[in-house]
Amino acid sequence: MGMLSTLIGTRLPQRYRKYFDLPPQMQSWTLTDTASTALGDATRKWLSEHDKPCGVLRLDFGLDALSARIGLIEVAESSIDIQSYLISDDLSGNLVALRLMDAAERGVRVRLLMDDALTESIDSGLLTMDKHPNIEVRVFNPFPRRRSRLIALIAYFNILNRRMHNKSFTVDNKVTIVGGRNIADEYFQIGGEVVFLDEDILAIGAIVDEVSSGFDDYWNTPEAIPISVFEEVIEHEPYADMVAQGRDYLSRNESSAYIRAVNDGLLKQLLAGSLPLTPADVELVMDRPDKVRKLVGRSTSYTSEYLSEMVSAASDEVIVISPYFVPQKQGVDFFRSLAARGVRVVIVTNSLASTNHSSVHAVYARYRKPLLRAGVELYELRPQSSPQPALDGDGDESQVTLHSKVAVVDSRQAFVGSFNLDPRSLYLNTEMGVVVDSPGLATSMASSITERLPRFAYRLGLNDAGKLQWRYRTPHGIRVATKEPHTSVWRRTATRLLGLLPIEGQM
Repeated sequence: MGMLSTLIGTRLPQRYRKYFDLPPQMQSWTLTDTASTALGDATRKWLSEHDKPCGVLRLDFGLDALSARIGLIEVAESSIDIQSYLISDDLSGNLVALRLMDAAERGVRVRLLMDDALTESIDSGLLTMDKHPNIEVRVFNPFPRRRSRLIALIAYFNILNRRMHNKSFTVDNKVTIVGGRNIADEYFQIGGEVVFLDEDILAIGAIVDEVSSGFDDYWNTPEAIPISVFEEVIEHEPYADMVAQGRDYLSRNESSAYIRAVNDGLLKQLLAGSLPLTPADVELVMDRPDKVRKLVGRSTSYTSEYLSEMVSAASDEVIVISPYFVPQKQGVDFFRSLAARGVRVVIVTNSLASTNHSSVHAVYARYRKPLLRAGVELYELRPQSSPQPALDGDGDESQVTLHSKVAVVDSRQAFVGSFNLDPRSLYLNTEMGVVVDSPGLATSMASSITERLPRFAYRLGLNDAGKLQWRYRTPHGIRVATKEPHTSVWRRTATRLLGLLPIEGQM
């Protein structure tokens, strides 16, 4: 059954149908007989010593997040299931790819499910990996490969504009990582012009079965197309050549501080029983894959409805971190209602100086004054640089951008996932995350966020004339800016012009 035929039936144009004349899809499912693996032994022992169904670890530092992923691949014995929006051809991407190929050589089954929005530059590598009998790669809601992606997007915008934004990383059906990170250097703070502040949760216990079941739903949906169907139109190299080139790339960078630290690994601690996991109740929050078929209308999703109910139940404090924050009128009204009944509402997002998407900021800016008048505490990340050891040994500086998607309610529940509070996450993309019910973890997250705000963020307010102002701490005391701080006239002007365009529904 063709994917687009499934989406819109007989309305599919004949000239487009030929690109998706697909063979029947082969289904596969989670391998559950993994109790005797090393991860099975380690997690069973930990769970037997604690009274909660799950154990969790917050991965708020990029190197730990990459180390955990690499370590999991290296100890895998049965299966690896990865769902991602993006994988890059860089240090972290090559590390992951080569470790996956090593695991496949050991007999581990690898299933890699990629959204297809940003795969064009790695099509060749994905197809080559797929050649291994133990590796299968599928792409979600794919673009045709016989024509320009831009032309295809314009021609079939309502279909190709719907993306899978989910991120999960599950090994041997015993350990999973869910959160906001894609597999690319900037998400692990490895370097480059921009690095992202991000969050993941590593979890063991009952939640892993839920994540695996959700992965199966996406893997077996008609929108998940084996990349092998595009073999005739994607140039790719022999499998052995790709392995050799990847190993050469890593050997040339073996002195990197990141590779040395990754090789130390968190998984040694997990296997030894010394990883500081927090006992907790954990629930998976995930949109169904058929959300992308709802081409007409703006019905919200399971993820947004769940989070709305979770935040609505707050009695004391709500902290929301969303790098791309477009609340719309209903969002302003929602937060106003919380503040009106005495709930402290703290929202943290990017400033114009720190964002990597000025178009999103242009739309978000419309809602700052209404939010402040509603009693919301609004913070924007200040521009800052992060010193990065470069691969060649010379230091460099990277701009830091907020990418975490977090909500903490009453220092008791914490959501970490892929969901931005914007129309795209609400109506267009599929999203997922986990809700951790643990006063210890949630209190720690809330404290670490609020304690850092005075040093790392502007606090927005309104002056007596109702104009925006940004307050921030410096070594010389508190400063107050009356324009978007640390930005040029050109960027402010260009962003205001973007704000005049009818683009809100796409942000």
